[in-house]
Amino acid sequence: KKRLVAVAAASGRGLDATAAQKASAAALVDALVAANPTPDPTTSELVNGDWELVYSDTHLFRSSPFFWGVGKMMGSTADFFYAAHSHQTGMFGGGVGRVVQSIDVAAGTLVSDCIVKASLGIPLLGFSPVFSGFGSVITKGRLEPLDGTRFSVVAETTTVRQDDTSVIPALNFLNGTTVPVEDAMKTVGGGEAGPEAFLDVTFLDDEMRISKLEDGSVFVYQRC
Repeated sequence: KKRLVAVAAASGRGLDATAAQKASAAALVDALVAANPTPDPTTSELVNGDWELVYSDTHLFRSSPFFWGVGKMMGSTADFFYAAHSHQTGMFGGGVGRVVQSIDVAAGTLVSDCIVKASLGIPLLGFSPVFSGFGSVITKGRLEPLDGTRFSVVAETTTVRQDDTSVIPALNFLNGTTVPVEDAMKTVGGGEAGPEAFLDVTFLDDEMRISKLEDGSVFVYQRC
């Protein structure tokens, strides 16, 4: 676990990982999964609580169930959407900050809190940002264990929290705005419920959780 955390720290949670670091992290993840000490982790009390993302082999914002639902809706075009979103949020010094998942199996909830720094710049002025600020995008998902290792998750709502209210005071009215994303996705997709995504828990102990999405994307979390 310490070696995996060290690789994560050296590679910006995987964002800046070299090919060698990615290979090392993948091997360490495989070794931990093979030695998973918790049978049926989705039914274990250990899975509950707050978990901070420390490494991923994909975009960090994909830790949110909002993007799981969007990915299910977009299918083969999802990767283009992820790349575009990453480019947009990463311009002029922007990016993804602390990412935390909170799981409460008894309540049937998974909540993602992702801090995003956003900047606006003008290319003719040398690409330096005119202003930058940060806030949180909080998505609540409906959580249900399907078996001992897999959760079903449906994104229900997304709330915007403007943590840096001094940047654009005129937009402070948006602070705390909650969007019923499941309803929006139902309208677009025409279903009776929002898109159902699946999250596997492949390793779990009292300090670390490793999870995997349907497309094989890996997320490593440490307990907060």
